[in-house]
Amino acid sequence: MKSYIKNSLAIAIALTIYSCSAVKEVPVKVKTEVLPLGDTVQLYDGSLIYALPQTVLDFTVVAEKTVRKAGPYHEYANELLGLKDVISSDQVVWTLKEVNIRAVQELDPAEFYVIKSDGLIQTNAISMLNAGLIMDVNPLIYKNREFDNRNYADEETGIEYRDMGSDAYYDIEQDTAYRVIDVDTAFVRIPYVLERRRQLSLSEQAENTARILLELREGRHLILTGEATVFPQDRAAIDEINRLEEQYISLFAGKSYTSEEKFAFSFVPDNSMKNKPVVIFRFSGENGVLDMSDLSGRPIVIEMMSNNSLAPVNMIPDSIPSGYDKIYYRIPEVVDIRVTDGRKNLGGKRQLIYQFGKKVALPANYILGR
Repeated sequence: MKSYIKNSLAIAIALTIYSCSAVKEVPVKVKTEVLPLGDTVQLYDGSLIYALPQTVLDFTVVAEKTVRKAGPYHEYANELLGLKDVISSDQVVWTLKEVNIRAVQELDPAEFYVIKSDGLIQTNAISMLNAGLIMDVNPLIYKNREFDNRNYADEETGIEYRDMGSDAYYDIEQDTAYRVIDVDTAFVRIPYVLERRRQLSLSEQAENTARILLELREGRHLILTGEATVFPQDRAAIDEINRLEEQYISLFAGKSYTSEEKFAFSFVPDNSMKNKPVVIFRFSGENGVLDMSDLSGRPIVIEMMSNNSLAPVNMIPDSIPSGYDKIYYRIPEVVDIRVTDGRKNLGGKRQLIYQFGKKVALPANYILGR
């Protein structure tokens, strides 16, 4: 019995000594700081660098380009063929169709931060990355980003008239000339014919072309009514006549074609642009999409309207004591985006704009999603 009491007493004393020693152990305090990245910041091994996101707007401008080329005989279209409202001068006409907007989150070059610590960092930065509050310095978005490829060069495929359609371009003029020869005591004038080519005038060429065109129409009429027989008896003759007729008419009425052109560029909103119109590019009916500095075109403006829901919120980022681990992030602001040309709405989008929001600090060990 005495031995049992002695053993129990020894065990109790040992537990008391162990518990006292455990209570006296004080954990090492880890100093963690989050500082703006700059030349004066010293980095330790294991430091974490991150950046705040900014919203970049990618614009794709869709414009329609119509090229019109006057025919060489346009002055005689009404006189010879009765054609009216033909193309009388060369021109290029641009029409603005729509503006597509795509928002992308990129690194804000003015908002880089470093998390430095002299021990084990307790942070929830990975969860914040997944939530889009902060960004990795090597985001995947840049693998698919294209540089501003706005193109103002005129790459027009030229319209040419290689065949003027006339069956003759010159005429032979004959004139009688005389050669004087000496025969004994007299001079004799011997006549001879002198021929020279005269190039037909533009009006004469137009008249020849109009005559051929009318003959083609007459021939087509004879084929369709059965008064003329052609071999082989299929649509080949009619199709060829239609092709030639269209070619000859274009010499009087002119040619035109329409193509769709796309211009892409990026735009970074600034906080000073909120709730007011900002010119992003200019547009001209003669020259198409122009740079915002080219005053020859009318301005195309973007309006980023916000209800300023964060304005009454009093954010105090510096209220957290220095040395406490924290992570700076932005609260984005909801903005209604509208692009107009002063006449009509060209495109719009409801989007989060990060740089319009406010910057606050969150404890680094705050667990998101719980």
